[in-house]
Amino acid sequence: MDNENLAERFKAGFTFGEGMATDEVLLDEKRTKGHVLAFLVYDANMWPAPDLSTWSSKGRQKLIRLISQKVKDVNAEVWVDDVKVKDYKEAEE
Repeated sequence: MDNENLAERFKAGFTFGEGMATDEVLLDEKRTKGHVLAFLVYDANMWPAPDLSTWSSKGRQKLIRLISQKVKDVNAEVWVDDVKVKDYKEAEE
């Protein structure tokens, strides 16, 4: 999948949580390029959430599992804020 299609595929992002505890995981268009797919997290009021690395271990792992599931078929280096969720694998010749 080329880069433009990668950004297009994930431009709507994901919703994480319920009610007032909902977070929106949205495409970071500035950092998504080449083989890098990056997301930023916003709270229910669309304010930037704290970087994922500062979340509780349980909350961080829940979000990482969600993102990992959503990008499982994508060969890209995937980031959520400042946390790498997946590595890009070079094609073998």
